[in-house]
Amino acid sequence: MTDRKKHKKKQAVKIWLIAGASALAIFAVLASVILGVYEFNWSNRFFVSATKNIPFPALYIRGAGFVSVNEVKSDLQSVKKFYESQDFAKLGMRIDFNTDQGQKRLKVKEKEIISKLVENKVVEALAEKQGIAISNSDVNAELEKNIAQFGNKDNLMSDLARLYGWTIDDFSEKVVKPEMYAAKLSENYAGSLDTGAEQEKAQDLYKQATAKNADFATIAKENSDGQSGEDGGDLGWSTQDQLIGPVGEKAFSMKVGEISDPVESELGFHILKLTEKKTDNGVEIVHLSQIFVKKPTFSDWLSGQMKNYPVTVFVKEYQWNSGDAKIGFRDSEMQKFEKNLPANSEGDPSVF
Repeated sequence: MTDRKKHKKKQAVKIWLIAGASALAIFAVLASVILGVYEFNWSNRFFVSATKNIPFPALYIRGAGFVSVNEVKSDLQSVKKFYESQDFAKLGMRIDFNTDQGQKRLKVKEKEIISKLVENKVVEALAEKQGIAISNSDVNAELEKNIAQFGNKDNLMSDLARLYGWTIDDFSEKVVKPEMYAAKLSENYAGSLDTGAEQEKAQDLYKQATAKNADFATIAKENSDGQSGEDGGDLGWSTQDQLIGPVGEKAFSMKVGEISDPVESELGFHILKLTEKKTDNGVEIVHLSQIFVKKPTFSDWLSGQMKNYPVTVFVKEYQWNSGDAKIGFRDSEMQKFEKNLPANSEGDPSVF
């Protein structure tokens, strides 16, 4: 073998060694990043930057796509910023996410964010199946309505940056567009809903409630859906704007002692009894009781549809509960903490 051939062979070996070493180094860095993201939840600048630039999946929703780690982390930071930018001291409340309890409360917030992101993906997938399409021009038109509510674009941009650290584009993508998909899907659902059985039940209960010597409270307690049934249908005192639209309109047109025909709302059918009416500080208020027949809601339907979209969870803190189609904590201590959250978080506005 000539010296020239020997030199070329050495160079080739050297190149292969360098390439191999580089590949191993890249593999080691990627393995380190993946381990950091999924196993240790590292939050230093390097790993935060990595999740921004590499779309590591937090969850995969079959038939609806991925939710990335960065989506979850950035939304959590926005929620944290919102609470920390408020002056709750004036209300006798305080918030501190730096304590052990505060960190756990923040983790509950993260779980809520993940649940909402999964729901948004499923809603969009269901909407697309029904032929619902929302274009950029549709989103921009809806955005203009939101801007009008804030007076002008500068006001909205200022509030978004101050409260959430968002741009106007963030607001469009994270809030406006998902709400439009949900609204359109809800409209489709309402248009196809058959409430014949619920209407028939409400009419039958109305006949019972208006029969001679009927006890409205007893009928409500035995037949009414929802919390008010347990109280004999008593809804207490309300102003008109505290009542759902059709219920408020009907209640404030009734006479004391009158029982209404079934009033349909987006929740169901309400048979109302006006117990009392008075004016308090110049505001008219009514004391109502109701017999309520719940109809299937969009929320109920969506919960059922969620079961058709299995979720694979990659981040270690959470799991997908297929029975009720919800995200839950893996750790039993966090499950217990979340269950007792209201009792253990008095004075902390972040839990409401």
